[in-house]
Amino acid sequence: MKICDRLTIFSFILFIIFNGVIVNCQLKRISTTNSITIDNFQQQNFLFYPIASNSTYCNYDLSFLATDNNNNNNNILTVNKQGILQVLYTTNTSTSSILVFRIIGSIILGSNISTISAISGIIQADYELNLTCTKVDVSQLTLTINEFIKFDSNIGYYSSIRVLGIDYIFNTLDNLNSSIISSNGRSNNYVFVWFDLKFENEINSIFTISVVISGVIINLTTKSFYYNVPLPTTQYYDIIPQHVNGSEILEFGFHYSPLIIITCDSQTPRPYQLLSSNSTRYFTKPMMGRKGKLIFITSFKSIYGFNNFELISLQQDGISKISIPMNIKDFPLGSFGGIVYSILKTYGTGSTDMPQLIPLFEQHFRNNNTYVFTSNLYQLGQIYKFDAGWPFGFIDGNNLIYNHNSVFSRPLNYTSSHITYIFGTSLTLGNTPYESYQSSIITTISSQRTNPILTSYSYKRLKGKNSNILFTANIVSINGVQNILINNYVIYGLDTLVSGSNKNGTYEIVFNLAYYGFFDFSCQDVFGNSFYYTNNQIISYNPLLIFKVPDYFTNSFNVDSFDNIKFFKNNLNLLNSVGYNTMHLNSSTIDPDTPLSLILLDPVSMSYQSIGGSILYGSFPIVYDSTLKLFTCDFIVPRNNLFGEVPYYIMFTNGIIISNQLSPNSPKLIVDDTYLDNQGPIFKMFTPLNSGVKVNDINQYGYTFNITDDFNGFSSGSITVRGSIDSSKYVFNFSLADALYGDKINSQYQITLPISKQCVSQTYLVTNAILLDSNNVSSIFNLYSNNPDPTTNPFINLYDKGIQSLYLNIVCEPISLVDQGPQNLVSFKHSIINSIIDVGKTNRSITFDFSINSPPSGIKDQQSPIVYIISTKFEKFECVSQLTGVDTVYGTSNFTCTESLPVGFGYPGPLIFSVYGFINNAGYYFGHSTITIAKLFPSSYYVDTTLSTSEPIITSTDSIYSTGGSLLIYGRALSTTKQVLVYYSETGSESTLIQNTTYGSSAVLINPIAETKKPFKIQIITNSGLKSNEYWVNPIYFESPIPPTIPTNPPQKCLGNPECGGKSQGYCSPNGCICYPPWIGTSCQSKVILVPPPIVNPSEPSTNLTTNSTNNEVSSLVGVISIVSLRELDINNQVIKTNRFEKWNQTNLEKNRNIYTTSIKFSNNINDCIVNVETEWYEKLTNISFANQVLVMNPSTLKYNINITSYPFENKLNTLQLVIKAKLTQNNYDDDVCSGQDFGNTVADNSEYVQLSVKDHSLYGRFVKRAIVDGRLLSINNIKLDDLDDESNYYTSESYIGIQIPQYTNLVQLDPDFGLLVDSSSTDSICRDSSSLSRAAKIGIIVGCVGFVIVVVIVVALLVKYKYHLRNLKSEIKMKRKQ
Repeated sequence: MKICDRLTIFSFILFIIFNGVIVNCQLKRISTTNSITIDNFQQQNFLFYPIASNSTYCNYDLSFLATDNNNNNNNILTVNKQGILQVLYTTNTSTSSILVFRIIGSIILGSNISTISAISGIIQADYELNLTCTKVDVSQLTLTINEFIKFDSNIGYYSSIRVLGIDYIFNTLDNLNSSIISSNGRSNNYVFVWFDLKFENEINSIFTISVVISGVIINLTTKSFYYNVPLPTTQYYDIIPQHVNGSEILEFGFHYSPLIIITCDSQTPRPYQLLSSNSTRYFTKPMMGRKGKLIFITSFKSIYGFNNFELISLQQDGISKISIPMNIKDFPLGSFGGIVYSILKTYGTGSTDMPQLIPLFEQHFRNNNTYVFTSNLYQLGQIYKFDAGWPFGFIDGNNLIYNHNSVFSRPLNYTSSHITYIFGTSLTLGNTPYESYQSSIITTISSQRTNPILTSYSYKRLKGKNSNILFTANIVSINGVQNILINNYVIYGLDTLVSGSNKNGTYEIVFNLAYYGFFDFSCQDVFGNSFYYTNNQIISYNPLLIFKVPDYFTNSFNVDSFDNIKFFKNNLNLLNSVGYNTMHLNSSTIDPDTPLSLILLDPVSMSYQSIGGSILYGSFPIVYDSTLKLFTCDFIVPRNNLFGEVPYYIMFTNGIIISNQLSPNSPKLIVDDTYLDNQGPIFKMFTPLNSGVKVNDINQYGYTFNITDDFNGFSSGSITVRGSIDSSKYVFNFSLADALYGDKINSQYQITLPISKQCVSQTYLVTNAILLDSNNVSSIFNLYSNNPDPTTNPFINLYDKGIQSLYLNIVCEPISLVDQGPQNLVSFKHSIINSIIDVGKTNRSITFDFSINSPPSGIKDQQSPIVYIISTKFEKFECVSQLTGVDTVYGTSNFTCTESLPVGFGYPGPLIFSVYGFINNAGYYFGHSTITIAKLFPSSYYVDTTLSTSEPIITSTDSIYSTGGSLLIYGRALSTTKQVLVYYSETGSESTLIQNTTYGSSAVLINPIAETKKPFKIQIITNSGLKSNEYWVNPIYFESPIPPTIPTNPPQKCLGNPECGGKSQGYCSPNGCICYPPWIGTSCQSKVILVPPPIVNPSEPSTNLTTNSTNNEVSSLVGVISIVSLRELDINNQVIKTNRFEKWNQTNLEKNRNIYTTSIKFSNNINDCIVNVETEWYEKLTNISFANQVLVMNPSTLKYNINITSYPFENKLNTLQLVIKAKLTQNNYDDDVCSGQDFGNTVADNSEYVQLSVKDHSLYGRFVKRAIVDGRLLSINNIKLDDLDDESNYYTSESYIGIQIPQYTNLVQLDPDFGLLVDSSSTDSICRDSSSLSRAAKIGIIVGCVGFVIVVVIVVALLVKYKYHLRNLKSEIKMKRKQ
């Protein structure tokens, strides 16, 4: 054992030495040599720069490894050092000790020597540490500044300062004005923010910033933002609501303060214009108009009481300051101050109350104060919390006085101490609820104190249009993992568990680097025990494991990191036209895996972002294109935008580069022709219908309203109406199509509430409204919400009338029946067998059926009780029920609901149920808590959870444009994906794609998705045949600014006699003959014939098309199509490598559709090239789409869809050639047969064709001149190959066709098709001898030939018989000649 321990320590030290991490000369031993060592194991640099440019000290943060290799006495190894010392890792064996520690502190300029001591028992090792704080050599630096001061909506007025000549990045630049010049993330760009008052008296001034670096003052000059800029000459404003100075104005909803709208004749998109109060200044927001007449808006913010505001603006004739006194009254909130009593108690294990239950705790209180539709906060400790509005927890009463009861599972880590429970409004002041109360109770169950262990981890950058990585971690936890945190605030649950269990499992997290960065990783178990690791921290030494993030997570950037930036469109016309554009960024220094994003800062895009709740909403990923060797970004500038330059951010991990910080020569995005519409639709009129009129059977009750949107036009909206007494809720969704009259600019609508005669008098009010225009600019109103934007309120036109104008007063006859108390729960059951639900399966459906005693006044119409499903981790899920019927015999009202739980929901632990939201017609509501259900129906108040990891589940995808291309699919159990079925709703067609790349179990990349403007459906099939859920993807419409090269064929002469087959077969166009189906060919002389579907070949995608000869039913013709090989060609089109397809795997997809897969293997660990061939037989005339082209599939046509994945080209100039063989054979050789071939261009679809003829039939193949290459549409060529021997003769016509494939990176898609024709005429090239003679002539020739042969035979026989006589006769003749 001791030998093993020594070997472990020795191996660890060898690892350090052989990785170049030896004791630095600036860290040296000064004590007598002994067994204790201190090592700079992370190759840290001991040279530091000041944190600020003119600082006289430097900060340091270093980690070291202390080792005692002779710790036989099991002494504890410790370290002494002045300053902050933190132990990061420690371990002991019987013979050795290891201690990893961190020291943090500051040193002055120059060399700083200190001592570090490591102590084990009585042995001490002292080391001298020499750290140097270095002055920056200013002579080596170059500082630049923008020529003009810039403006940013998030920053204000600023100047960008670049520091070149040093790799180090200061946190701040010092300057003589004591203002902070901050570093812009991890870059050499620094931002100086100007106080906007500078411009009020110095419009055309040149300003100076005095930067101080190492005691040297560097003066930088820049010009005013308004330097020689034409200023407005006229300006007027409106205050909404109109008021008398000093009169009190009630907010139009919580934090919906008054507004001011300013109109001016500005020639610049950003005139100097702001609202000021108590040293707080607010910039106005561009809302409407064009150059020369712009409208701006801002709010007076929620500064309550009497305040004096000032509207400050720069105009041609000088500074304008207008005093605006304002007395704002805050909108009233409900209060928890009316709580009469509060109870917090426990149930289940460890409690005397109902100990048979699972561990629960209950909160109960009674409130005499009015409830006003706020969302409530339920919180246990700091981690467990959720928001829920009415009806959760409301067990009986009405909004004037109510009882509240909510039950939760007891998290294990709270059972050993106080349970502190907080209840309050979710409206916050900072991070604190406006109103809340808390209570606590002590419990007795003990917890466990063993931390979880990280055994391994890895990172994988995901391809596709995203900024995501896949982080994989293997974690062992005795108690079971509860959650995982990245950067100590992004929380992940057990839905990230992909294999094993929460006690020993593998977790995969898809994480967006561009927005969050990745700095630390932690994990918490069910008792709250945890580990926490930051970059370069040791996790374990045996085996050695250090937590380290990839370099591209933390690399520094600056504007010089980009060699070139290019837009395909620099000048944009956004007048009713969307700015589709592409950005290319070239960089020789940035890692291709670096996540980057483009954030547009035009006012409309920023409106989108504010709706999304964060800057993520309007961002576009910048991804590396390995084919172009460039970073690329397809992005969209919204139409009807602000004129002038479009600013943008390039966002990287933990930092940004602002477009105005780029080189002055960098291209700009300029909007020329436009009209700004940055205001969503608004209500011109909003009138309650029959408000205050006693309810009867004749009148309708609701609202009539007009919606206006002066430029983009109204598109759709939603309005929520609530009852002030019983909290009843009605949601109305509507669109332009629902208008009573009008158009998108001005239209009228009406909504009605289902008010019955048996009712309670109360006021109905609008609590939520959202209106969208045709450009997705929205107007939003939420009566109670945190930080609303008053400038987007659709009720701006009603401010003068006040919020009371939205009140609908319903007056009812008093109800004689007493119906105040809650009705008993008669039944409650769920659908989960054995009360265990697997939240890792595709089917996570749960159904609830329940009933109550019907209230005497009846159940209120169109109001749905909600079953709440709550997990131990305070996760909440709602199941909204429907009334299925009222049983008048038993006096019950019956309800049901069905929902599918989110993946991993609640695991590990139980899910408990409660039901709230019953409303009667007397104005009272009620519900039943988990405890009530447990008492009445003990088998139905909860279910346990399990989490399987084998069934594939699609949870989301990357965004995809309508132009198609690659798509990254996210989910679970995707590692064994075999193929993805894609259904296109636009065309009704289907295709099967083979997975391109899988990323663990959590993601799979497919390519290519076809171009489509409408939603398409995907489904994954695994190698074992398991099918995932069906998932719909909504593409984002995009028009590529780079027009694809569309191949077109040259015009052809119209052939045929009659021309083009006559008027019934085709007609002559300027480009050649256009044929009517079923006729085909250059002269419309060939006709498509119907043949049976071919028999599926299970061995290879070789297909036989068979038909009978027209004149002889016995004789048949066979057409054969084969995929032969894939050849690599050099730049001279010479074949350098031939890859033959040896073994195919065939799968039947459905009737007449099959898929074949083979692979080409390579050495040197290169991934296989996968060839996927899908064959589809069309039985009827069908239009399909391929590569932006509509192709007509005739009946009895066989289409091949061919996908070829990444191929390792031997040379960057090489290409590929896919060889296809087509063959047509006549089986009866004795018949009159001729064969022929023709290869040329089609007319109608700009393709190429091959036509193989035998007798009066043809095999016709069409080869489109387009391919989808790495998601892009490219033009390709198809050639007839003469270098391959064919078997053509008089009864067989055979040809090899080569599809020329350009060099690519990921995937190429091809789409040829074939069919059989009958020919009216053909060109013969190979015929049997005299095969053109008639049959009688043939017989005559045969008879003559036979007779001739007989004569020849007789003559020969006679010659043989009489050869002696002939010889004598010859001799006699000779003698006579001599004489």
